[in-house]
Amino acid sequence: MPRKKRKICFHYLKVNNEDIDVNTVFTNLLAKINDLDKPHRKIEHGHNRFYLLDNYEVINSKKMILFKNAAYNFRPKLIDNITITERDSPKQLGEGERQKTHILSKNINGEILILIEKSHFGVSINNFIRYLNHFIYLLELEDNFRFYFETLAKDNFLEEVERLERVTYADVTVDKQLLGSDALNFSDRTTEVNHEITVTIKAKRQNNIENTIRDIYAKVSGGENRINRIRIKGRNSENNEVIINTDFIERQEHILCDFNTETGEISTDDTFIELSSIIDNF
Repeated sequence: MPRKKRKICFHYLKVNNEDIDVNTVFTNLLAKINDLDKPHRKIEHGHNRFYLLDNYEVINSKKMILFKNAAYNFRPKLIDNITITERDSPKQLGEGERQKTHILSKNINGEILILIEKSHFGVSINNFIRYLNHFIYLLELEDNFRFYFETLAKDNFLEEVERLERVTYADVTVDKQLLGSDALNFSDRTTEVNHEITVTIKAKRQNNIENTIRDIYAKVSGGENRINRIRIKGRNSENNEVIINTDFIERQEHILCDFNTETGEISTDDTFIELSSIIDNF
């Protein structure tokens, strides 16, 4: 059977309230959304797009999540790529071509790892987080909280940083031996200190520490083994907070999935098999 290559991105799911267990609320919320009939699971995105949780199940502690989305109110004529002949589209204005997005999550050492299929027309991680936050009211909890995500980025860390309008904050995790080095000149007696320490860097009001982060990252990628990882906060062009970290060297992978030669759609079963293999070996 022919196969298609799909890009998979890695994220951590988080909540902004330390009193809330992210795994519990995530599990309960998905179950409550899945109990709704499908028209009530749908949310609009812009003026002519919608998306919804189409299916959710848990197999071997892994959450298999399928989203579908479509664009509607657009019905131009169809054109043949060989003959260049045109014909009227059979679809109605309220219909759109179905797009599928496959998401797999698993609780790994207390962290909720999210693997999401990335495509231009599918549901993005931002869409997914917006969707969860839209339905938080179903939990009927007294504590207020919101979901957010952290992007696991290293291979293209600087590319992700460049997309930010401003970098405002950074946590740099280093080996404790740096305390006694010439750089900090602290006492060498660090046996009681955790093997890692975190240095926090904050930008002055309205300033940008992007160049500082670039210098630090150059040491990481250049083999400076005393710097273990970087976690930064910044603002994108829409003034939304974005968090990026370098916990894992590979945050993107490609998988090959079976696809239907008549529709061009990839096989959902095969995609989840491939995603499961990645997360089991993570």
